[in-house]
Amino acid sequence: MFRRVLVPLAALVLAAGCSSGEGKTADPQAPAPPASSSAPSTSAASPSEEAPKAADGTDLAACSDGTCEVSAPAGAKMTFPAKTRVEYFTVQSIDADTVVLAGRGIGSRQGGSCTGKKCESSGSGKDYKVTLGPSSTATFNDLSITLRAITGGAAVLKIEPR
Repeated sequence: MFRRVLVPLAALVLAAGCSSGEGKTADPQAPAPPASSSAPSTSAASPSEEAPKAADGTDLAACSDGTCEVSAPAGAKMTFPAKTRVEYFTVQSIDADTVVLAGRGIGSRQGGSCTGKKCESSGSGKDYKVTLGPSSTATFNDLSITLRAITGGAAVLKIEPR
């Protein structure tokens, strides 16, 4: 008899746990669900994080010493000191989660690489091109560039010597 009662009772408990929630009334003491935003996210940061703000804002001249964190829209050009062996980088394009940069090296030896999601790099002579995805980092000669986020149509880039 115990088995005849237990099996139907277990099935009833399982069925109640799988309910779609239709027809239920809200518990007045339960916390309200968080409000959702209808605006699409364009951040390279994870959905649970707020997009980081660039420490140097839109001041591309802050990169002239080889260390900066800037918000750079498509077409932006950042120049660097000779010690980095990189003359400049230009933001060629930005989409929802990638940014394409093109740069030019200084000197006779050039080298670059990238690591992370959606990261691709190529070079020919002194020219270097890289696509950076969320939290990806590229190195070119003695410079490192990390994509921190894409927000408001601009890429938040952290640039530092390596």
